[in-house]
Amino acid sequence: MHYDQILKLNDEQIKNLDNFLSILKNLQEAIVHNDIEKIELTIEQEEKVLNRIKLCEETRFDALKTLFNHYGIEAEKTEALDELGKVILKSNPESYRKFNQMRANLLEKVNEVLLINQQNEIIVNNSRQFIRDLIKSVLGSRKENFFDRKI
Repeated sequence: MHYDQILKLNDEQIKNLDNFLSILKNLQEAIVHNDIEKIELTIEQEEKVLNRIKLCEETRFDALKTLFNHYGIEAEKTEALDELGKVILKSNPESYRKFNQMRANLLEKVNEVLLINQQNEIIVNNSRQFIRDLIKSVLGSRKENFFDRKI
């Protein structure tokens, strides 16, 4: 059926997100260890995976539009997956179970990506603040030693 392609694309997107999570964790480790070469390498990998995620999402959206046109369904973007679920449930309950499982898995992966991105942002901001404080301490007033301050 038409929804089989969407299930395959969901599976591909889950694999892309797993790969992306791995890269984000490597980036986090590289930032913490201040490994510039590894940071550059992981950023390159990150860009490639983000491109694959974007292409997969565009393909998935096109497949959804085709499926909706085939079944004569009109739905807002936010309701599209709910409508797709109804179509799959009518056609094949086993595929519906698989669809819901994939949907939950995709949401979980996206939440993990958001969490790691937030952590990386905090690490980078703290590193920048540390460097600013160090520069101020070294170049600024000699009244208070940088290493004597409470951190």
